[in-house]
Amino acid sequence: MTARSPWPLRLLVGALVLAGLSVLGSTWFAHRLMVSVLTATAFASAEGPAPGNAPSDPLAIGYRGTPEQAFGLAFEEVSVATPLGPAPAWLVPAKPGPVGESGRAAIYLHGIGGAREDGYPYLPALHEAGLPVLMMTYRHDAGAPPAPGGLRQMGLTEWEDLEAAVALMQARGHDRIVLVGASMGGGIVGQFLARSPRATAVEALVLDAPALDFPMVMRHVTDRLGLPLRSIGVRLAVPAFAISHGVNMAEARSIAAVAAFDGPVLLIHGAADRVVPDRISLAVLAARQGQTTVLRTSADHLQSHRTAPEKFDRVLRDFLASLPR
Repeated sequence: MTARSPWPLRLLVGALVLAGLSVLGSTWFAHRLMVSVLTATAFASAEGPAPGNAPSDPLAIGYRGTPEQAFGLAFEEVSVATPLGPAPAWLVPAKPGPVGESGRAAIYLHGIGGAREDGYPYLPALHEAGLPVLMMTYRHDAGAPPAPGGLRQMGLTEWEDLEAAVALMQARGHDRIVLVGASMGGGIVGQFLARSPRATAVEALVLDAPALDFPMVMRHVTDRLGLPLRSIGVRLAVPAFAISHGVNMAEARSIAAVAAFDGPVLLIHGAADRVVPDRISLAVLAARQGQTTVLRTSADHLQSHRTAPEKFDRVLRDFLASLPR
């Protein structure tokens, strides 16, 4: 009787071991990437570029300066009473005129690792439309209260800071709110719509490259990096992160909340976005029933204004002009 060769079994076991190690490696890498993203170490600091390196153009991401320094606009230093403590904000008053007396106001929320100044591409159109604009900070921004554990949570906790900002504007007589959210700021808007009783005050949304689905963002980033077994790695990294950091980032999804919003929505997204996939905005568009305006450009992340400035300004101004008086 001829003995069976042990090599097929050895090869099978070896393949299984290699596959297991590949999955573990992919999961470990995706987990470390999540930590890097959510601590904002993967992005520029909220304090901005090193002195001397900041752009001089206020419409460029990374510019640092007040609304008066940027555009000659008067502003008020205010404080938002968030659940973690006071967070600084700039309040740019409405342009004088009957439109500015409508009770409508705008609140701008920047993306992860960003700053209030990142809202300057939207500010001139908002001001011309007669809206006072609150350019807020939220937990773990420079000058704002630190986030527990030092983690941004893509809106899962930050929506409470937005709720406090809405309460501030309502206390000042503004009961019709336009929310402008960029990147993670869009994720904060989505969680606010899903969770806050003050969401009824929101009249319209302007969302630029909104990070409304964090697992989808992670898959997009790992796809770009070409990580082996990346789909499996991200699926396992999310529950692993929940164990290691106590935060279930699978809950950082709010496409349905934005799709269900019954007011007008402006979606802005670049097809070459390397951070937030434009299929998130396309998913919102496919699920929407209400008024929806879409500006698609060829831009990278939050670069639509720089890529197509005239079109960006025209679409934004037309959208704001279409809101009921």
